[in-house]
Parts: sequence; C-alpha cells; structure tokens
Amino acid sequence: MKIKVLSAAVVAAVVAWSGAVFAASAPNDPYPKAAAALYEKAKQEGAVIAYTVWDVEHIVAILDAFSKRYPGIKTSYWQGRNPEIVQRTVTEFQAGKESVDIILSDNAPPVIRAAGAIQPYETVQKDFLVLHDPTMPIVSLQIQALVYNTKKLKPGDLPKNWEDVANPKYKGNVALDDPMRAGPLSSQLAGLKELWKNDAKFAAYVKGLKALNVPVNKSTSAMFRLVVSGEYAICQPALLHDAMEERDEKHSPVEIVKTAPPVVFPRYGGIYAKAPHPNAAKLLAEWLITPEGQATLDKVGREASRKGFQSKTSIEHAYPKGTKPIPVNDKGFMEDPKKWLDTNVKPLWEG
Repeated sequence: MKIKVLSAAVVAAVVAWSGAVFAASAPNDPYPKAAAALYEKAKQEGAVIAYTVWDVEHIVAILDAFSKRYPGIKTSYWQGRNPEIVQRTVTEFQAGKESVDIILSDNAPPVIRAAGAIQPYETVQKDFLVLHDPTMPIVSLQIQALVYNTKKLKPGDLPKNWEDVANPKYKGNVALDDPMRAGPLSSQLAGLKELWKNDAKFAAYVKGLKALNVPVNKSTSAMFRLVVSGEYAICQPALLHDAMEERDEKHSPVEIVKTAPPVVFPRYGGIYAKAPHPNAAKLLAEWLITPEGQATLDKVGREASRKGFQSKTSIEHAYPKGTKPIPVNDKGFMEDPKKWLDTNVKPLWEG
C-alpha cells in the first residue's frame, strides 16, 4: 500500500488552525488534569499505534497534529476496511499479540468489543458528547441527512421526514442505499426501529422503500452523485458533510430536508485489550474529543462528536435550533450487523 503523506505546509495549517481553537475548552473541563497524568505515562511508553478505516490523508494529518501537541510519542498506523480491521485485530488478540493501541473506526470497534478485544475506557469528557458509550470514546460522528435535488423537487413536494420517503409518489425517483450491506441505510433502520418501537410501522417503512422500485447502491458517494447530477431527486440517505460541501462550496443544486432529523452513527476510538501503549491510546482518544482535536477532524472533513462544536457540518449549523438527532446505538446491530439485518430486515426486504 502506498502511503500518501501530506505536505508540511498542509499539516502546519491544520495544526495552527486547530491550535487556535484549543483555548476554547469549556470551564471545569476535566481533560487538562486527566491529560497531564496520561501524558506523563504516555511519554514513557513512547509510541501509539492506530488501526483505522479513515483515509490515509486524514489519519496522517490527525496523528501529526497530535504529535505537535504531545511531543515524544511516536505515531504509526495501518489503514484498511472495517472487515479487514476486525479480522486482523481479533486474530492478533486470540494469538495474544500486543500489536495495536487504538482502533479509529465506526463499524469495527463494536464487533471487536464483542470478541473481547477492547479494553473498556470511559472518556472523562463524556458530558460534552452528542453520543456517549461508557466503554469506548466516541470521537466523531457519521451524520446522515435526507437530501434532494432542488431542480427536481419543489419545496411543497418534499418528504417531511424519513418515513415519507417510502411514499409511492416518489417511486422510481430515489437513489437508495442497499439496506442489506451494513451501510448508512442499514444503520438508519436500526436507529428508526429503536426510536419508533413499532414493528408494524417499521415493516411498512421497509416494504415501502422496496416498493419504490429502484436499484440499490453499494456506494454512498456514488449514490449521492446520482442526485447531484439530477438522475434522481432524493438521496436516501446522504452524508451531511457531502451535502454541505456540494451545496456551499460547489454550489450544486442540492439541499437537506431540515424537517427530517439527522441520523447519527458513532465513530470510535476503541482501546485494544492488549495495547502495548494504553496510556498513549487513551491520551489520543481524549485529545480527539477536545476542541483542538475536533477542529483537526473537522478540518479534514470529519464531523465532530462534541456538543456545540461550530462547523459547517455540525448539526447546530445545518438544522434548526432544537433539532434532536436520531442516534444509532442498538447493541445487537452494532456488534453483529449481519445477524441484525438477517433477523429484522431481510424477511421484509426479500419476502
């Protein structure tokens, strides 16, 4: 695998920009005291190793910014897809290897945790998070938005919520994610099922999506491009950062449906059970949640998990005040998405 390293100028810009925000820490923030203690131990460990699904350019910039903030800790990483990360980590755990310190990903850490290969760690900054897991710090979010092409649909014809997308009037006009691939639509279904607590409503929704009679997509970005180009009117679902970039920077004819609450899926910093540098791993996870760490994530296009963090891709920026996101936190789905989908979605989708 070729590793693309960002230029020194780009990394410096990320560090400088994020550093400017660091001073905005909340009063009575427990992080400084906790970080000071962790840093002393982390310097003795001298390194931190990450496995991640994040883009190479992103993880390079993030780890370089962390190293600037906390000198003396050598950073390294291995990048792969979620199934590869799960297989590698669980195999190493079963072999008793002290191989990695932190797993930075979305789908992989809960599966690895179910295999017993995650060391429980609760962030001291839990009160600042949109979503909180007492066993793994949530350092970022995947935020799903309902997006439409403004040239294909008039405001009066828009779906008012996620459930409305299954209305027969949108038949043939929705770019639809494959609900069985454990992608964004799959996690959305897990979130909605838990929110609704109504099996009949859930079944009607899944069957209604099937009845739209459109091909399903296995790439979120490719699906979104179909809506940007006008081939379809609605993207079910899109990622908020894609929509904001396309609308605000490229001035494409797309907009979010602001009455459909965003669906939020956690991205974790899970501490490996046999981490050779556990204090450095905890320090990295904690730093990622600080205003400085969140700004670094935001700078490379990853949504913040910290409440009140201001950016173009934050829920507060994109949606009306008081909008409550729909969380995805179903333990069964998180730890075994295939089993959950086979049980709850497959009979409705393929039946």
